[in-house]
Amino acid sequence: MRLKIGILEILVILSILISSGALVYKFLLSGDNYYFDGNQMYKCAWISEKILSKGFPLYADVYGRWTNTGEEFNGTVLIVEARGGTLYGLYNSRPVTIGGRMAYREDIAAERIVLKPLGNTIVVYEIDPVKGYSFKDVKNKIEKSIKPYKKLNITVLETYISGTFAVDSKTYTPTEQQYIKNKIGDINNRGERIRVYFLDSGLVIEGKQRIDTLEIYDNLTTPERILTSKIRVYLVVNETLKELPRDIRSYNITNLVTLK
Repeated sequence: MRLKIGILEILVILSILISSGALVYKFLLSGDNYYFDGNQMYKCAWISEKILSKGFPLYADVYGRWTNTGEEFNGTVLIVEARGGTLYGLYNSRPVTIGGRMAYREDIAAERIVLKPLGNTIVVYEIDPVKGYSFKDVKNKIEKSIKPYKKLNITVLETYISGTFAVDSKTYTPTEQQYIKNKIGDINNRGERIRVYFLDSGLVIEGKQRIDTLEIYDNLTTPERILTSKIRVYLVVNETLKELPRDIRSYNITNLVTLK
């Protein structure tokens, strides 16, 4: 049977969709949308997911209790993932989960949460492949590309990079490979997204990560020579889009990501 929809029904549906969109837009842009009580965990997780999907580092001041002991919890957590009504984060380098006021499966039952995204804009640009003989060497060369942006008097709070690092090195034994994988897993628990592939006479590391992470690899591996793909650089800056210098768009920018 074919369903017939009249013009009045169509107008009602459109009105509902427009109203819903307006409410979502207002919720995302309102000045107090980062404050949640323990009964608003689904909203809190939804907003957290939106912030993380844009690439902004996210912290949360959490007030509540440990579910296993009932002891008070009052601390700042690095949020690395949000799903359903649960936040996943790191507290003192320890993975923790955060639920609502009545939570019992999560590590922390929250009475109140204040989300604190780092930065207001992400400046994105690309540089040509980099050659080096250590990860520190490669890191220093990438950091040289940041200097022109810093001369614009913008406040760089954090720097991320993404790309592929091909490493000429030794051939790693199975236990050495697992050790490196374990360490990469620890890095990924901080919210970074790194993959490692082992080959004869070397390995390949790829993904998105903090630029400071690169120096860790010099202690994990024995690089002889490194060649990268094109590198995408993400500068998390304190300035809003309106506060950025007007001439920043004349630089080699591929994107400007805003928090709101």
